[in-house]
Amino acid sequence: MKPLRPYLYNAYYNWIIDNDNTPYLLVNSEYPDVDVPVEFVKEGKIILNISSRSIGQYIATEEYIGFSARFQGMLRDIHIPFGAMEAIYAQETGDGIMFQEEEYYSVEAYQARVGTEKIQNPKVKKASTLKLVK
Repeated sequence: MKPLRPYLYNAYYNWIIDNDNTPYLLVNSEYPDVDVPVEFVKEGKIILNISSRSIGQYIATEEYIGFSARFQGMLRDIHIPFGAMEAIYAQETGDGIMFQEEEYYSVEAYQARVGTEKIQNPKVKKASTLKLVK
């Protein structure tokens, strides 16, 4: 059977939005291929506001979600494999779900699906070369 997490994520995300609440996502930043701002990670976790007014270029596939968001005024591309998601909940009420462990999302299974080459050699984003001209 297909993994359950993407279906639960989409259902809860839509339910939270439909109730005019703000969806927050708890992410394990130590999972392979997670791309989040490390300066906001605490104890290996980060909580992200994923409401449509806070993010742009949102994409959800069967393996991950991706979007762009501003952190301290800087636009960042975020990439979160479903295996890194630990919970989704409404900020206002705390209602949501903690995702159960699924063998499909174990680190070993993930590495086998996407290949260890990608995980061992993540793409390093180059710093901007723009200069302020007066």
